[in-house]
Amino acid sequence: MFNSKHYIVGDQNVSVPAHLNFGKYILDKLRLKKDEVALANGETGDKLTYKNLTQYAVNLAVSLIKLGVTVGDIVAVGSEKRNEFVPTMLGIVFAGATYTPYDLRCGRAILKHKMSITKPKYYICSNLFWNTYKDVLMAFDCVKVFITLDDSIESLISLKSLTTNNNANVDLFEPVKVQGQTDVAFILYSSGTTGMPKGVQLTHLNCILNSLPHDFSDDSLKSVFVFGEWFHNYDTFMTYKVLAMGKKIVYINKASPEIFLQACEDEQVNIAMVVPSLVVYLSKTDDFEKFNLDSFMFIYSRSSPLHSKTIENVKKRLPKLKNILQGYGMTECGEPTSENWGTKGPKPGSVGMVSPGTTIKIVDPETRKILGPNQRGEICLRGPVFMKGYIGVDPSTYLDEEGFFKTGDLGYYDEDTYFYIVDRMKEIICYDGYKIAPLELETILQLHLGVKEAGVVGKPVPYFGEVPAAFVVRQPGSNVTEEELKSYVAAEVAPFMQLKGGIRFIEELPRNTRGKILRRSLREMLQES
Repeated sequence: MFNSKHYIVGDQNVSVPAHLNFGKYILDKLRLKKDEVALANGETGDKLTYKNLTQYAVNLAVSLIKLGVTVGDIVAVGSEKRNEFVPTMLGIVFAGATYTPYDLRCGRAILKHKMSITKPKYYICSNLFWNTYKDVLMAFDCVKVFITLDDSIESLISLKSLTTNNNANVDLFEPVKVQGQTDVAFILYSSGTTGMPKGVQLTHLNCILNSLPHDFSDDSLKSVFVFGEWFHNYDTFMTYKVLAMGKKIVYINKASPEIFLQACEDEQVNIAMVVPSLVVYLSKTDDFEKFNLDSFMFIYSRSSPLHSKTIENVKKRLPKLKNILQGYGMTECGEPTSENWGTKGPKPGSVGMVSPGTTIKIVDPETRKILGPNQRGEICLRGPVFMKGYIGVDPSTYLDEEGFFKTGDLGYYDEDTYFYIVDRMKEIICYDGYKIAPLELETILQLHLGVKEAGVVGKPVPYFGEVPAAFVVRQPGSNVTEEELKSYVAAEVAPFMQLKGGIRFIEELPRNTRGKILRRSLREMLQES
């Protein structure tokens, strides 16, 4: 009945189209552009114009409707990144169906798990995806029709043959009508950092709110690089924001820093949507000096916080860069905070202010008392951008008594209501009554010139609980030692945060497809050693 004075509320005057149809919302935006480039593969140079993208999506929608696809049907897509991926997503939504993506690199166990959650009726995939997972796909009786993005093989229908005779009138086509507040447009998946992924149902209204181009709408910004995969919430909806603004999207398949830099030079990228590890790379390497990056205006990072020194170093190396911005996001509710909303400009270490339409509170993890400024607690949120729900999961397990989503993230806000992320609550190391955030130690380690990447977990010890232990990937050519790094960290932190669990040097950190460190894998490695 009453709000708390400690609720942090974003702008509630958010405008959305009355039809609440995500397909129609995007189609109306796409029609405004014709011969401008919509998608550019930074590796191959292949490009797709807005006109051709829109025609492809509409043709596919008409073909799917003729096949019998209707509202409520789940259509899956499994493919590597390619120009056809985005209009295939849109064609499914235009047909009124629910789109769900599967990652080519997810592995058999995760694919089986995701398919058992969503049970798709139609399956569109590349030949590469089919050849990789054919036996898994064929084992699911729920799939009635398999369609390939490539030339027809085995029992797959070629999408090209489906759409060959279609030349639908784009100007007259209307996406199938839906109930925008309840009908599910997308099923995406939680990150799976603490267990198997959950199916996240996003309604048409959720998708519209996630795609509103509030930020980066400056007409001088023409080209946007999207580093991640199109089965992630972040990369998917950043893509739709860019399309809604009529800008060019640049992407690559191989997540290599060198290929990224070459693509940014070739396509004159103005905004780079990247992961924190790539920003750390830019802060240390001299490789980028081989490339002309004068077009860079903004770097936008999300997944884990950046150290203020990392940001300073990149700015020094790229003097024409206007800013490095951070945001806090999740599959379940898009982007709850972003530095784009910061009324006083970016603040070191902050992920910005609360996004429009969202309400956030910080609560004590044990007492559930609502906390005020500069008090660390669990981040909880609610608002119309929040998902319809997890498939097959009781809402009482993730919502509190006020209907707020319990994110499991530890954070706080300051006097200006700028938010700061500390870590996942489940990852917090408890030592002799002290709480230690692995992220804080990882960012300090990554500032060392001899460290490429670092991951920190708790090592169980008698009586005291856990002590921090680190896994470190050295920079190429570096011979930094365990004692050097222990001393380096000890000079920066309180005694209880020192790396008493030791340091292990490894070739590569285990990460999920979103770039987040899989600390459960590190804990397993710690037990094995």
